[in-house]
Amino acid sequence: MKKPIKLPKLYVFQKVIIVFTALIIPVYLVNLLMNMMGQSFIKQEFSNSIQSKVQFYSNQLDDQISFIRNQQLQVINDSDLQKLNFLSGTLDDYEEIQLVKRVKERLATIQNSSEYLLNTGVYLKSFGRTISTQSGITELPNQEYEVIEQFFNYSPKPSLYYSNGRLFFIEFANNSSVIVYLELSVKKLEKTLNQLVGNYGDAGAVLTNETFSFDISPKHEDAIVQSIYNTVSKEQNNKTLDSNVLTVRDQSYWVAYNRISTLGLTLYSYVNQNELTGSLKKFNVWLIIMSVVSMAIILVFSFSVKMMIHNPLRELIAAFKTLETDNLNISIRPKNDIEFGYLYRSFDKMIDKLKQSIQQNYEQKIALQHSELKQLQSQINPHFLYNGFFNIYMMCKARDYETVATFAQKLGSYYQFVTRSGEDEVPFAKEYRHAMDYVEIQRIRFSNRIQVIADEIPDACKHLMVPRLILQPIIENTFEHAFENERKGGSIHIKVTCENHRLCICVEDDGNKVTDEFIHSLDARLANSFNVLEKTGIINVCNRIRLKYGEESGLFVSRSEYGGLKAEIIIQFNYGGGSDA
Repeated sequence: MKKPIKLPKLYVFQKVIIVFTALIIPVYLVNLLMNMMGQSFIKQEFSNSIQSKVQFYSNQLDDQISFIRNQQLQVINDSDLQKLNFLSGTLDDYEEIQLVKRVKERLATIQNSSEYLLNTGVYLKSFGRTISTQSGITELPNQEYEVIEQFFNYSPKPSLYYSNGRLFFIEFANNSSVIVYLELSVKKLEKTLNQLVGNYGDAGAVLTNETFSFDISPKHEDAIVQSIYNTVSKEQNNKTLDSNVLTVRDQSYWVAYNRISTLGLTLYSYVNQNELTGSLKKFNVWLIIMSVVSMAIILVFSFSVKMMIHNPLRELIAAFKTLETDNLNISIRPKNDIEFGYLYRSFDKMIDKLKQSIQQNYEQKIALQHSELKQLQSQINPHFLYNGFFNIYMMCKARDYETVATFAQKLGSYYQFVTRSGEDEVPFAKEYRHAMDYVEIQRIRFSNRIQVIADEIPDACKHLMVPRLILQPIIENTFEHAFENERKGGSIHIKVTCENHRLCICVEDDGNKVTDEFIHSLDARLANSFNVLEKTGIINVCNRIRLKYGEESGLFVSRSEYGGLKAEIIIQFNYGGGSDA
């Protein structure tokens, strides 16, 4: 099972910044969306505008050519033209001249009807001449007829005939005995197309057929026209109004085209997108500026929140952390009446009251420790003293002077340590030696029936300052409850360990008088020692240790692995009340 991912802890000002950023991001995204939609709308409008212009010019050109074509079809059926064709050679000169004159006038009328016409002419096989607005009446062979004659080499014959840069509409009747031809002005067409794209630099317009075999264009690039042809060839349908975007040499072009049915040609127009949407780049610049301004606003807001909220809170938290180390010499009185001034002043008031409370409590604890130590000293069992003197008397009677000397020396050292009231704390080595003096006295009393196995104390804990009279009452309790009135022998094991700022003194015996109920009862009283009215030796020791070193320290009892009682004195020095191990 995967452990849940723990998110890093955030400060208040970081949360405020995240909320502010979360609120400003939708505003930024709405502006971004509006900008993108606006650009898309404008681009679409540009595309529609180009397509509309192409359609307009195409329709205008289509109308003009349609009108010209109608005039051409009317001419080919003109009565004067037909009469001249059928009766040529049989008419007298005057009548023939009149017919030719009226045909010329009709051709001139057509010529003047449209600016897209460069030349209007007819060929009459029976007349043997061409009549045109440009060359007049010309006998064969002539240049106009040579161009027209090439038209008959095509099959099928196109309605629009292109030859060497010249564009013709050719219609014939009566088995080609009558040919009406109209030459369109390529320059005029180019001028019209130039009006379509003349305002743009990188743009072009092309009027061409389906195979792109010829084109009429004021300006264009072959690469772009070739790309248009490739695209149209793939679509296989260029007869409907449409537009595309093509990319040529890393440049994008809008391409619009429209079919001119009367010409059988298609008008293509292309414009570089940058020329149309270049002005839109200003909006992108403003978007970037808005992004930078938004980031600046967030940074300024973050800095302001940090200065106005985070730093005062951090100072207040630092003061609380200092307070956790039991250092009450701290004050965060504000230099001016800022928003956090009330909290600062309240904190300082709390510190002052806490100092007073701790001072009162500390003095009470000191008084309690002194009173409990005095009480412990006053609890010297007179029977112990009487028994000691009686033992000296008995050993003197038995002339065991060496034991008497040892016993007297240990007894004197014992009472000297117990009755001395000048020190509340002593080095652990002295406390341990006093306990060993008591052990020796008791061993002599019990005629060495009791074996005491005591460890040498580690060097690391010899100089540790500990409360006086904490070990001897524990050992005394062991002799009293395990071996008093016991004729057979026994053993006591004393072990001392000191590591990680923790001193542990373990006293165990192999006596069989202590029951499990007694151990549980004693353990419960030690766990709640402050509320126990009976201040016996071990309860007194437990209270004094806990008052000085905290709840993790104290006296703890349990069943010994040797069968008797196990009592452990534990002092945790890093609590803050004693010497550091």
